[in-house]
Amino acid sequence: QETLTGKYGEDSKLIYDLKDQGGELLSLRYDLTVPFARYLAMNKITNIKRYHIAKVYRRDNPAMTRGRYREFYQCDFDIAGQYDPMIPDAECLKIVHEILSELELGEFSIKVNDRRILDGMFAVCGVPDSKFRTICSSVDKLDK
Repeated sequence: QETLTGKYGEDSKLIYDLKDQGGELLSLRYDLTVPFARYLAMNKITNIKRYHIAKVYRRDNPAMTRGRYREFYQCDFDIAGQYDPMIPDAECLKIVHEILSELELGEFSIKVNDRRILDGMFAVCGVPDSKFRTICSSVDKLDK
């Protein structure tokens, strides 16, 4: 339990705490990220790609009508290690596209919110660094 509470900050109050028959305090899995990070560190793994689908639990008073639950499946696709910049991000987008296409849900769009992409576009277009902030602010207001 103390392993988890330091990792989640304010969200630690959403962790389900239970006692086993011997009185030891245990916690239900809150997410898949922290246990995976711990696994990498404990086993000195430097490069790995993997997916993991499992149940997680939140001690919450969810609004069922808004799609929040106390028990739900979380799906992680993780790339950990040293890679060229943005390559893992592009690979994740490719995987998401493949999955959504296979599900045959109809047309869909994937919206990416990453300032580095916008910065890269400005750099390629020759926009001076001193103008980035002003232009980003204007772009941000376009869809509002």
